[in-house]
Amino acid sequence: MPRIAIVRGLCLGFAAIAAAACGDDDGVEVLECTGTCTCDEATRTCSCQGSDSACVIGAARDVTLACEGNAACDLECGVGCTVDCRGTAGCTAEVGDRGHAVCGGTALCDVTCHGSCTADCSGSSQCLLRCAEGATCDFEGCPMATDCGGGVFACRGDCPPPA
Repeated sequence: MPRIAIVRGLCLGFAAIAAAACGDDDGVEVLECTGTCTCDEATRTCSCQGSDSACVIGAARDVTLACEGNAACDLECGVGCTVDCRGTAGCTAEVGDRGHAVCGGTALCDVTCHGSCTADCSGSSQCLLRCAEGATCDFEGCPMATDCGGGVFACRGDCPPPA
């Protein structure tokens, strides 16, 4: 399957985002939730699921964050994490170096990549991949991605309006 790779200039802002969203330790935490959101420190996983749920989950590194069912999720993680957006209400994710996003749901999956990371847009979801300054992004599972310019790629949907 074709992949799109893009490398852009250096980004210093993600470190500040990760520290603010996730704290200074390796903890996994639900930062805000209206619905069913849980985290398990032992397995390094967090999930948000159920109808009418909206979750903000943060982690510093090496964690799996999942958005399932009818939940709408905003997931942020740092180094070596996986975000799994398989829900029906949409998902926004920020991943760091060695991060991986799986966009297998039926709604919009909007991923910002900070570092060397991949986004897999298999199935029927619409995907946006935003490659931040200094990042190396691979877009998988989308043979006909649209280059929207400025490090943004769209799959099965329109390009976002210019910032």
